[in-house]
Amino acid sequence: MKKRIEHITKYESRVKSFVKGTFDERRILEDSAKIHSKTNKKLPLKNVLIGVKDIINVEGYPTRCGSLLPHELFKGSQASCVSSLLDAGAIFTAKTVTAEFAVSDPGETRNPRNLSHTPGGSSSGSGASVAAGFCDVAIGTQTSGSVIRPAGYCGVIGYKPSFGRISRDGVLLFSSSMDHIGIFAKDFNLLEKTLPIIVENWSSQKPTLDKNIFIGIPEGSYLDLSKPHVLKQYLNIVQRLGRPFHVKKVELVNDIANYNLTIDKITFAELYNVHSGWYEKYKELYRPISRQSIESGKKIPPNNLALLLNKARKDQQSVQSLMIDNGIDIWIAPVAPDLAPFGIDSTGDFRMNSIWSYTGLPVITIPTGVNENNLPYSIQIVGRFGEDEKLLKISQLIEKSLNILPILNEWELN
Repeated sequence: MKKRIEHITKYESRVKSFVKGTFDERRILEDSAKIHSKTNKKLPLKNVLIGVKDIINVEGYPTRCGSLLPHELFKGSQASCVSSLLDAGAIFTAKTVTAEFAVSDPGETRNPRNLSHTPGGSSSGSGASVAAGFCDVAIGTQTSGSVIRPAGYCGVIGYKPSFGRISRDGVLLFSSSMDHIGIFAKDFNLLEKTLPIIVENWSSQKPTLDKNIFIGIPEGSYLDLSKPHVLKQYLNIVQRLGRPFHVKKVELVNDIANYNLTIDKITFAELYNVHSGWYEKYKELYRPISRQSIESGKKIPPNNLALLLNKARKDQQSVQSLMIDNGIDIWIAPVAPDLAPFGIDSTGDFRMNSIWSYTGLPVITIPTGVNENNLPYSIQIVGRFGEDEKLLKISQLIEKSLNILPILNEWELN
């Protein structure tokens, strides 16, 4: 544990993944000693270091949400997902940096793979802390793409569940209709140990896979978002997958921009509903993108929001049915149109992530290589609704076939 702490102390001032004042090495050593004293208790996450996004409540630490607003506004009981991880033997390392209110105004966190680039967001610190080796597991949240994209940008495993499978109590929500809690993990072994602890009704019986697994290639307006080099690398990865995988080219949606516009309207309207009272009093303390998003949501009347939510339910059913009707077990897609952008002024392009939040489908992302600047390429593996256990097993098969993750883990911050 002391070596882990030394590693964090050496590099965190450059990565800036933790909220200031929340990393306490003495407390971590004391917690580790307490865990070791529990010799008669089964602890599947014994001494696993975890980070928690700073819109999620942890007992003894203020929830600041990356904001200048008084933190007392956001206080509440510790999130049950945090309690479950700690009860399983995990050790709280620190609160991780979030874009303000999990929207798009980023903090100071940098991408450990290349410190000149963004780690993505809004779960910036969670993705970066795992990529830097500070945390083994970190909790984030996703409204549009705030788990999957930073996991992809930082080259770690990310998981967004089927909507509703991880409790969101103790979380300051962005959008009640779209928010998911998600997980970043350094490897599949840890992810597999973590999911039964926090995913509701997780089946301990491993799913049986068919002899043939059908991969959907989401052609059309969705895949057209990709930059040529990203598309080329993605298609090469798909071609490397042999049996039991079989490829089917299927148009995902006719106009992806329409779906992304709908989720924006829903999330902004619900963001305004959360912040309306605070916004009137503390408007000048909000950062520019948060303010713009709240103002956009303010313009959407309740009856319009109801119509948008009704449209979303129909679209969710349509995309879920598309998988079943075409015999698709999983979709595979690039994580984003491009690799992590230069600079830290942006959290990146969410347009290839939003539809999976919008439709509530489970997603796992894995790294598939790096470019000449050490920026990771990654893919999203998207399962059928409610079949998270099957998605995990298929994703493990894909990762084993590609054998990329061990290579990406053999590095150290310069």
